[in-house]
Amino acid sequence: MPTLIVPLEYDRTKPQPHGVSELVLPWARALAQRTGASVQLVSVLEVPVGLKSLREQALLQALLEDWRAECRAYLEEIARSFPTERPVGILVEEGDPAAILVRSARAVPDPLIVMAAHARAGWRRLLLGSVTAQVIASGVAPVFVVPAHVAPREPVPVLDRVLVPLDGSRLAEGALDLLPLLGSEGWEVVLLHVREGRPRRIEVDVPGDDPAVYLAEVAEHLRAQGYRVERLVIDGRPAQAIVEVARERAVHLIAMVTHGWSGMRDVLMGSTAEQVLAHAPTPVLVRRPVPLTPPSDTAPS
Repeated sequence: MPTLIVPLEYDRTKPQPHGVSELVLPWARALAQRTGASVQLVSVLEVPVGLKSLREQALLQALLEDWRAECRAYLEEIARSFPTERPVGILVEEGDPAAILVRSARAVPDPLIVMAAHARAGWRRLLLGSVTAQVIASGVAPVFVVPAHVAPREPVPVLDRVLVPLDGSRLAEGALDLLPLLGSEGWEVVLLHVREGRPRRIEVDVPGDDPAVYLAEVAEHLRAQGYRVERLVIDGRPAQAIVEVARERAVHLIAMVTHGWSGMRDVLMGSTAEQVLAHAPTPVLVRRPVPLTPPSDTAPS
């Protein structure tokens, strides 16, 4: 049973104090209802430089206390909207949002960070930065990302069909380890293998390296755990194919892994997970695999 960590923005200095953060709430409630998970709502106060430089420190402390009180009242109101018998925890802190989320995840059992995000890929993400990207890169916990362009169709979204892209590697299979966090009852898993332009060896011991055989073996293992399974092998570019299949099969979630390392080379080359996040029609459950450092012969030059 996971512990859901749900970051919510409350910045009284902005015209839209909650930004896109509240977009995550329908899915957070659905996950809490589906899994019976504990929930912790987190809000981080990023104090503007102008306020920090006030000479009247007593005035600054009074402003911050007022801000904290407003933020706590906001989170308490949100907490009452969760359909769970478990108490909903509240955390209000000042500092760096990504660092505080990482620390919060390390302090609870089976953390699952559930957050909304502007999904940007490539240079734009590099220039603007992203709390979501930093949290994913930390590898501290799986992250259930609701892209800002995705809107729920129901007040409490349905969660019972998940798309899992697999390329035959042990790395990609790490996405299967995320499924128990969501509960096994009622889930249909759509396994997808995308064949690219040139043949690519499946990195598992299957007869003839046939992706259909490989997916059949994975499907058998999942069915033994209580999942319903559909298998697809198609040709195309991975990110584009994943997004298209997600739309065609009307899945409710995409579960996948990102690269095992980050840095300039990763950003410039792009990653399938990053491109999927930028265009997905549904939330994406993503994790960074362990170990977090690349082999020395693949390090950026």
